[in-house]
Amino acid sequence: MFEQERRKAERLLLTPPITARMAEAPVRIVNLGTLGTTIEHDNPIVGPAKLRFQWDGEDITVDCDIVHSQKNSNVFSTGLSFVGGEPPALRRVIETLNDRDELERLRTLVEASKLINSSIEPDALFGSILTVARNELHVERGTLYFVDDGAKEIWTKIAGELSSEIRLPIGKGLAGTVAATGEPVILHDAYADPRFDRSLDQKTGYRTRSMLCVPIRNRQQKIVGVLQLLNKTTGMFGTGDLDFLNSISDHMAIAMENATLHMELLEKQRMEQELKLGREIQSRLLPQPPVDVLDTQLAALSVPCYEVGGDYYDFIELPDGDLGLAIGDVSGKGVSAALIMSSVQAALRVAAPIEDDLAHQVQRLNALIYRSARGRKYATFFFGRYTPSTGLLRYVNAGHNPPFIAFDGQLEELSSTGKPIGILPDSNYHERSVEIPPGATLFLYTDGLNEASDPDEEEFGYDRLRELFATTREPRQIVDAVTQFERGARATDDKTIVVMRRQE
Repeated sequence: MFEQERRKAERLLLTPPITARMAEAPVRIVNLGTLGTTIEHDNPIVGPAKLRFQWDGEDITVDCDIVHSQKNSNVFSTGLSFVGGEPPALRRVIETLNDRDELERLRTLVEASKLINSSIEPDALFGSILTVARNELHVERGTLYFVDDGAKEIWTKIAGELSSEIRLPIGKGLAGTVAATGEPVILHDAYADPRFDRSLDQKTGYRTRSMLCVPIRNRQQKIVGVLQLLNKTTGMFGTGDLDFLNSISDHMAIAMENATLHMELLEKQRMEQELKLGREIQSRLLPQPPVDVLDTQLAALSVPCYEVGGDYYDFIELPDGDLGLAIGDVSGKGVSAALIMSSVQAALRVAAPIEDDLAHQVQRLNALIYRSARGRKYATFFFGRYTPSTGLLRYVNAGHNPPFIAFDGQLEELSSTGKPIGILPDSNYHERSVEIPPGATLFLYTDGLNEASDPDEEEFGYDRLRELFATTREPRQIVDAVTQFERGARATDDKTIVVMRRQE
C-alpha cells in the first residue's frame, strides 16, 4: 500500500503527451502528479495562468504557477505547481492514470515472469532473463551468475554474447562481491571505478560504460545468483531499475533453482548411463566358462551390488592344456574398484601364459596395484593352475576367502599363502598344490556370500555356506539361497562364485 501511495505522489509519464492550452497557447502535458506537472511548448509563457485540457470528454481547468522554464532545442520545458490545491477533476485524472500505470506495471511483471519461467533449460533461462533486462531496462548486455555454494564460486555460461563458462570465487570482482555482501552496485562510469576489471573489455573489444550488479534472492532471502547488466541505453541506472529487478527477483530465483535441479538431474542421468555402459562392458570382461576342458565342468556367476563392481573371476587357457583359475575382490565398491579389477585382469592375461612361477606372478600383480593405488586400494586374490589330466591344482591365495574342495561329503579348505595384493610394495607369496580327485568340486567365492546380512544384521556365515556347498554345485542356486536369506535387505557387497567339478 505504501508503495502504491508513493507512486501516486510521483509524476506519471504520459505517453503520448496530452494536448492542452495555457495562456491561449498550445502546450503538451508530458507528466502529471498531485504536486505539479511538466509541459512542453514552442513559445514562452508567463504565469500564473490556467491550464486547460480535456479528459474523457470532460473540460478540466487548473490554476498554475510557473516554477521553472528552460529552452532545449527550440522547445520550452516548463514545470508547474497547482494553485489552491488539487481540483477533484484533476484527482480523477491522476487516479485513472495511476491505475493504468499500475496495470501496465503488473502486465510487465507477468510477461517478464512468464518469459523467465518458460524453460528450465539453463541456456534458455540465461537468454530469457537477459531478454527481460534488455526489453524493460534497455541495456546492451548482461551476465547471469549462478551461486555454487559447494565450490564457493559463482559461474555463468553466458557473458554478453560469449558462450564460454566463467567461474569466479565468491567475494572476488564486482559480481563476486555482490554475491558475498548482498548489496547492489551501480557504476555510472565503470572505468572510473577501481573495482571494475577491464580485462574482458580488452579481450573482446567491447566498452563497458555503466553497470548495474544486483543479487538474486529466493523467498528465504538466500542469494542464489547475481545479475550484471551493462550500458543502459536510455540514461543512467537508478532506483527504478532496482525496484523492477526486486519485483521479479523471486521469479528469477525460482527459475534458477529449477534450472539447477534440472542440471543436477541431467548429470545424474548421464552418470547412470555411463555406469550402465560400464556394467555392460564389465560383464563382457567376465568370460563364459569354457566347455572343452578335459573331464571338467565349469560354472560361474557374478552379481554386483552397484552398477559396476570390484569382484573378478577369470578362466585363462595356458600351455600344455592347463587352465588358469582366478578370483578376486577389490576393496571398496563402484568405479574405482572396477578399474583396479580391470588392471588385474589385463596384467594376469598377459603374464599367466608366459610365467609358470605362480608366486612370482602374484608378486608382480601386487607391485602393479600398489603403484596404481599407493595402498589406498587392495584386492584379495586367488590364482590357480589346474592340470585336467591329473587333477593337480597349483595355487597362490593372496588373502582371499578360503576356497573349498567338496568330496565324499567332506570339505577341504585352501588357506591363505600371502597378504592381499596392493597393501605393501614388497609382499612375498608362496605356492601350494593340491590334487582334486575325480568327483570332487572346487568352490571359489567372494565374501559377498558369507557376509550377506538379513534385516536383523545377522550374517549368512561360513556354516550356512558350507552346507550349501555340500548340497549343490549350481552357482545360481547358491546365490539365490543367499539372496533369500537377506529377505530384502540391501546388498552391501558383490556376490561372485566359480565352481569347477572334476568328472568321475
